[in-house]
Amino acid sequence: MKKVFLFSIFMIMFFASFVIAEEHDVCTDDDCKIDKAYSCLRDEINDKGCDKLSPEEKVFSLLAVGKCKSEVVDDSRYKSDIIYTSQAIIAGSSSSDVKSWLFDKSKTSIGIDWFLEIESPKATTCDVDYSSSNEITINEDKTIDSVTGGSCLSLSSNKYWLEVDPDCYDEEFTVSCDEQFLTTLLYQEKNSDTIFVSEKTSSASAEGMTEEKVNSSCFGEDGCNYEETLWASLALNVLKEDVKSYLPYLITMKDKEENEDFLSEAFLYSLTGNVDFKNQLLSKQINNKWWVFSDDRYYGTALALYPLQYEEPSQKKDSINWLLNEAQEENGCWDSRNIRNTAFILHSISPQAVSVSSGGIDCEGAGYFCASQINCAGEVLSGYDCSGAFVCCSEDVILKICSEQGGEICNSNQNCVGVGSLEVDSAGLSAGQACCTSGTCQEPQTTVSSCESSGGACRVSGCLENEEKTFESCDFSSDVCCVQKTTEKGSYFWIWVLFILIVLVVLGIIFRDKLRPYWFMIKSKFDKFKSSKSAPAIGPGTPPPRTSPLRRVVPHAEKRPLRRMPMRKSQGEVDDVLKKLKEMGK
Repeated sequence: MKKVFLFSIFMIMFFASFVIAEEHDVCTDDDCKIDKAYSCLRDEINDKGCDKLSPEEKVFSLLAVGKCKSEVVDDSRYKSDIIYTSQAIIAGSSSSDVKSWLFDKSKTSIGIDWFLEIESPKATTCDVDYSSSNEITINEDKTIDSVTGGSCLSLSSNKYWLEVDPDCYDEEFTVSCDEQFLTTLLYQEKNSDTIFVSEKTSSASAEGMTEEKVNSSCFGEDGCNYEETLWASLALNVLKEDVKSYLPYLITMKDKEENEDFLSEAFLYSLTGNVDFKNQLLSKQINNKWWVFSDDRYYGTALALYPLQYEEPSQKKDSINWLLNEAQEENGCWDSRNIRNTAFILHSISPQAVSVSSGGIDCEGAGYFCASQINCAGEVLSGYDCSGAFVCCSEDVILKICSEQGGEICNSNQNCVGVGSLEVDSAGLSAGQACCTSGTCQEPQTTVSSCESSGGACRVSGCLENEEKTFESCDFSSDVCCVQKTTEKGSYFWIWVLFILIVLVVLGIIFRDKLRPYWFMIKSKFDKFKSSKSAPAIGPGTPPPRTSPLRRVVPHAEKRPLRRMPMRKSQGEVDDVLKKLKEMGK
């Protein structure tokens, strides 16, 4: 009995710990899921060891959790590979010699045509001085009438600009006109119809002077390499270096077919703060959940969310919801415990390590605001740290109102629809409203997929642990329909049944003396019920069953001599006796 009792106690403790552990491992809020992901990442790094990680795994481990710094610097690709070295700088491994090495890989970009624009409200004559000089005559309709002098400038095909000869890109042009004027530089990819305007525009009064210089650079070992220029420019921006000279190349070449997979808008928004690049980036979100970089949706999503660390557009919220509620694995990591992708995702959605820290104070913790350097409102505060390429600003970024962004305000019961439509951040919105650009506000049509109507959920990355796939259709053909597993509930139910039975057994053992009378009472009632149930029923007209007379069998050992019973007297004898008794009584 004692062994049974001890075994029951052990089973109770075992199953109780199992149930508690199961409930403890289930995260219901985002903070818990992010903590679980960080724990999984650290476990993976520790299990493999920094010296066994790939170069990219080392870099992004340093970026997310500050591990493997010495291994990053000791890697053979450090200061030999532009992308790896740039990522190491972004992750926090920087020095004066590595910055010098990176600058040595910079070169003048090719494949871009440059133009000098001189504009005046009146007809004017201008002198352009450099190593030579030109005299320019401009008509009142802003067309250029003549160009005389040196060979660096020539009349463009549309007669509004001056084309700069590629051999003169290093020249500095000083412009002076006899009327009020302004100057700027324009550029375009060769054989392209798209013209881009330089961010710098200069103006002067009559007889004043402005200076313009073509400044277009790129990175690459052998000629310009677009992906290398993206990462190197971002690294220099993290180091607070001026990267304007790399923007013309990055902007003009971003739409080339071979560069479309690099998600360049994420880099350009980080470098410029230009809302157009932000809107282009948000519009590339797929299924309202993820982005793609070179066919990798986890890496692409992390890269797209990187410049949005201190912003909260609806596309970011949708993507984080997908990452935490659909794509995250039970262990907390992403993409089959992929260290690089898990680290990059965590740094982009919830950075815990401040890259390139100056040892200062946390900016937002001190009540200030992190933003890109170009978008910084107020003053850039030194001595305060933000993540990555962001700087600490004394004032929050001031958003434009929706109309200034060319948008339309949608109410809570409307959606922004149309080809290229996009919801963007704007000032002056009420709760539930959104600013819709490149689209119109329409009330949604209530259509439900066959999957959702059957109680399922459409997912893009496969079913969750407690779900199974069905063949119901979803709105997007790439999605799969998932429903709750029925077997999971059954197995969990039997665990509880076994647990309850064990408890009852233990209680029965402990209180067996007190329960024994009740047991006999129940047993006797059960026996009476059983005997009454087995007796045959006698209906009307039915003869009673034949029974044989019972005969008592006495064991031989207990046989006794039979006692004779007195014979009964006749009635006459009884009367004689009564008569005699009466006479004696006289």
